[in-house]
Amino acid sequence: MEFQKIDLKKTHITEIFRIEDLQKLQDAFSKANNIASTITDLEGNAITEPSNHSVVCSLIRKTKKGLDKCRKSGRTLGFMSLEQDQPCYMKCQGVGFIDAAAPIVIGGVHMANWLIGQNCIGDVDEDRIACYAEEIGAEKEQMLQAFRRMTVISIEEFKKKLDFLWLLANQIAVLSYRNLSYKKMVTLLENSQVRLKEYKDNLEKTVTQRTRELTQALDEIKQISVRDGLTGCYNRRYINEHFPKEFRRAKRYKNSISIIMCDIDYFKKVNDTYGHQCGDYVLKEVASTLQLSFRKDIDWVGRYGGEEFLIVLPFTSIRSAVIISERLKKAIQDLTLEYDKEQMSVTASFGVSGMDKWDLSEDLTWEILLNSSDIFLYKAKDAGRNRIEFGPAIKN
Repeated sequence: MEFQKIDLKKTHITEIFRIEDLQKLQDAFSKANNIASTITDLEGNAITEPSNHSVVCSLIRKTKKGLDKCRKSGRTLGFMSLEQDQPCYMKCQGVGFIDAAAPIVIGGVHMANWLIGQNCIGDVDEDRIACYAEEIGAEKEQMLQAFRRMTVISIEEFKKKLDFLWLLANQIAVLSYRNLSYKKMVTLLENSQVRLKEYKDNLEKTVTQRTRELTQALDEIKQISVRDGLTGCYNRRYINEHFPKEFRRAKRYKNSISIIMCDIDYFKKVNDTYGHQCGDYVLKEVASTLQLSFRKDIDWVGRYGGEEFLIVLPFTSIRSAVIISERLKKAIQDLTLEYDKEQMSVTASFGVSGMDKWDLSEDLTWEILLNSSDIFLYKAKDAGRNRIEFGPAIKN
């Protein structure tokens, strides 16, 4: 096995190095060079504990704003050095000290950044320290006293330390990558015969298991394709495909069928008053109430659009659908809704339609039934909302 072919794209640096070993290496480097040092991930978050950090920077990082700017500087430095394939330094995006980074690149994968800095202060003076302390909410006098005690080095000396860091980081990356490759090769050779025997012995079991997993995955994909992502109800695609089939089945066997169109009253006001995230919360709560109110594997609920839901009730008379609507109307009205410590309540309007007797309705279509429930819904809304209007399917 060629070590260049090992794939580390999904590997974290702590899977290659123990954090304890990284910490010892970083501490030794910082002590030997008398410089602050930290190893971070690509987002600027520390992987190791800071080594030899100055009191000034420790005070800065105790504030949220200061810490955010430190992380941003680390992230920027890491990508700069990676793009240029060499160590880079710049003024930090916080107080302005000179910081530098050497990317730790293992097998062509940028895994971490080794940052140094803090005692090459550039043109930072006491006025800058005082201003920055006020900007981030740190204790100004403590920062000034700490700044006066800082050990300061020149930019030339700082660059020498950075060159040494770059050499060290590269050597660590190359050696660790080789060790990983060799370890993986030995493991593969040792286990090849075992895996071959296991594969032979478990082939039938594996095929059965994979078939079951594939069936489950296909079922999950199917559910995702027909479910509304927010509410979990069936989506408009499912309604358009399934409702006509449900209608034709009822018509063929002369079974009663009813549908309920439910619309949350004044939903725009909820969004305008509390925001769209609150609106989403209300939609999910109402949808959950609807879905828990019906016969499993018989009745079903779809999100027809926006705040409007379609409830399909096979083998159900219009009268029974009205009784169900009354129960739903009360359940929604009684919902205890709280969002961002705000108490609220909602109501809903219902349009119920259906077909109980088919003898005189051979020309009835599912579009007519759907349109009828919509007409009754708008009658309920026009009559004051939070009410139910119903009747048999009718043509316009």
